[in-house]
Amino acid sequence: MASLQHLSSSIITPPPSQLRSRFHSRRRRALLPSASANRESPCPQQINIAISRRQLIGGFHAAAAVSLSPLGSKALAADEPLSEWERGYLPIDPGVVLLDIAFVPDDPSHGFLLGTRQTILETKDGGNTWAPRSIPSAEDEDFNYRFNSISFKGKEGWIIGKPAILLYTADAGDTWQRIPLSAQLPGDMHHRSSIRSRYNERPRFFDSKAKRICWEKAEVVPGRDPERWRIDAAGNIVCKGLHTCNGCLCYEYDHIIPFSKGGESVAENCQILQTRVNRLKSDKNGLDQGLLKTYSCEIKFSDEELDIIEMAVYGSVIRQGKRCVVGSISALLGNYNSRDHMATCN
Repeated sequence: MASLQHLSSSIITPPPSQLRSRFHSRRRRALLPSASANRESPCPQQINIAISRRQLIGGFHAAAAVSLSPLGSKALAADEPLSEWERGYLPIDPGVVLLDIAFVPDDPSHGFLLGTRQTILETKDGGNTWAPRSIPSAEDEDFNYRFNSISFKGKEGWIIGKPAILLYTADAGDTWQRIPLSAQLPGDMHHRSSIRSRYNERPRFFDSKAKRICWEKAEVVPGRDPERWRIDAAGNIVCKGLHTCNGCLCYEYDHIIPFSKGGESVAENCQILQTRVNRLKSDKNGLDQGLLKTYSCEIKFSDEELDIIEMAVYGSVIRQGKRCVVGSISALLGNYNSRDHMATCN
């Protein structure tokens, strides 16, 4: 009997002629020869196995894909040979988990493959070759998105991921636009047939330029590197390398006038806030610094403690009167000297 493990450990995609139809269905049936099949069965040499699309994609190997001639839904004759499977390779990093695949209904050779670590692959030859695809609107945030699902209806398509993100295309995937969503949406997102086009709405998130200006206009921490440290609108010290986490030095970019109340995602309407403060502020408008301060984390840090945190985040310390780098094993053994001649931090 053919090994079932071989089926589940391979990446399988049909050849161009039937690739779309094979993956578009929610259930798959494969036929494998079986020497131990019931002798009273009309087809004693075959066994039917039902495979869902998610199970199929879930069996993908991290670095390879397999294309095959489709096995028909009807039983093969006993003397008819099985289709050959061919192996191809995907340009993805080790450890990436592939999660979903879809092809444009009007163009069966044009498809997309999604996965973890913000992975989007595109094919225009029916799956014979795949190329990485970047979507700028999904790269403005400092998130490493997990793209979970993709669906097409005609030339319209949707991609959803986690943390909450929704991408939309009206031209069969040539361009993708981000649909504004609240960053505080509970639970996971799922595709529904009622999704409608909202791609013309104003942007929900600050772009990279607005965030750069927002950071630069915040108050500087005396004696520390302004590229690494700032004081938020509530008077709290925050670290640029600790974005969107929940600690006392973490921060987020906040709409001064809440987005839900007409505030635009522009630099003039942006301020940095300690994450805790921003979450408690929510969609409130017109709060003064004193009230925001009451939302703040009460833990305070000495210069020495900030040095340790800076070493952990950046691998070095840059502040007035002190510049040092975390030493490597080679440096400690005297086998390597830093090119910038910075001292090793104690």
